Amino acid sequence: MSDCDSGDRLLTLGEALAVALKTVSPLREIETASLAAADGRVLAADLMARLDSPLHDNSAMDGFALHLADVSLSQPVRLPVIGQALAGHPYPHPVPHGATVRITTGGWTPVGPDAVIMQEQCRIAPDERWIEVAPNVATKLKSGENIRRRGEDVHAGTVLLRGGLRLRPQDIALVAGQGIAALPVIRRLRVAVASTGDELCEPGVDLASGAIYESNRQILLGLVQRLGCVVTDLGILRDERAILLPALREAATSHEVLLTSGGVSVGTADLVKDIIAELGAIDFWRLAIKPGKPVAFGRIENCLTIGLPGNPVSVMVTFLMFARPLLLKMMGAAPVEPTRWRVGADFAFRRKPGRREWLRARLRFDPDRGPLAEVYRTHSSGALSSLVWADGLVELPEDCVGIAPGNPVDYLPFSGLGVA
Repeated sequence: MSDCDSGDRLLTLGEALAVALKTVSPLREIETASLAAADGRVLAADLMARLDSPLHDNSAMDGFALHLADVSLSQPVRLPVIGQALAGHPYPHPVPHGATVRITTGGWTPVGPDAVIMQEQCRIAPDERWIEVAPNVATKLKSGENIRRRGEDVHAGTVLLRGGLRLRPQDIALVAGQGIAALPVIRRLRVAVASTGDELCEPGVDLASGAIYESNRQILLGLVQRLGCVVTDLGILRDERAILLPALREAATSHEVLLTSGGVSVGTADLVKDIIAELGAIDFWRLAIKPGKPVAFGRIENCLTIGLPGNPVSVMVTFLMFARPLLLKMMGAAPVEPTRWRVGADFAFRRKPGRREWLRARLRFDPDRGPLAEVYRTHSSGALSSLVWADGLVELPEDCVGIAPGNPVDYLPFSGLGVA
């Protein structure tokens, strides 16, 4: 047992994360991923822009490219249409004063014109051989009207994306627009997931007396997969040393992280913590948080072990608030703080201070009071329905003694924790 456990004193979440983050290092192995396989992967290094974007001045509208000097502020002006600039088919010649070219959205702006007038703002001849621009329209036109300039989005030679970014569809689209077909990414983290407990049964079988259907593993498998890790499902491990010890030892040889639920408290059947300590080391195992006080953090050889509590709400909350930051660092991802919105409380709550606490919450908007957080009807850590009902968590700091309706509270949306 490490000195980090500090006797009977519980570590705060901040203390526990500080200790744990110091002990983990990012993966270094780099792979190449096609754009189709890059979503959710971690970019291994800064990516530089190869091209200006747009590549050329182009039109933001369907209309006509013209010289502003050719339109009058006092009388209608007719301009002959001498050609067209379609997307993918540029007009090949300079456009002289006193003439115009039809242009479509994305079409390269030909040499000469300094504005594009929308087709809805012109009178167009039936045979489209000329357009007429009225004075009231001409007064509203300005230089560069409806023209997207070369490089106004991205300049060649600048940083396009920073290393450590977990790639999203919009990031990949930006890369595709540079003509880049593959990306350097960090190798996927290998994570093993297991649930422990004699009472647990797989869904689909008949329950024996005293048994329950296992659900924690489904939470963890989904959360880890959403992070983009390679996940091994170890299934349900019974509360027997002869089963637990070889299973955990073997999993540790081929994974960077071992995630378990159950078996880390002080019950007679809670064997996981002691087996991890026997095979490796436990740095700490109790945190000043609610739900989820028993969280065992340690290592078996080169495999990080995170033992989470047995109640489903505790499993999800402790994963999001403690395990997730560690996995992200190991994946090579840039650190990201959870999104926190300051909103009004639409509930009353009294509590004993000393632990950071999260209440399952849902946000609603009141036209007079603005965004308000309401909390679930029960705070039981076994209420799986609360996780389905909620769209986030209300976070109460360690020194909070209670909340009255209208008090400001920190609301953490699930979307900012990679869940929604």
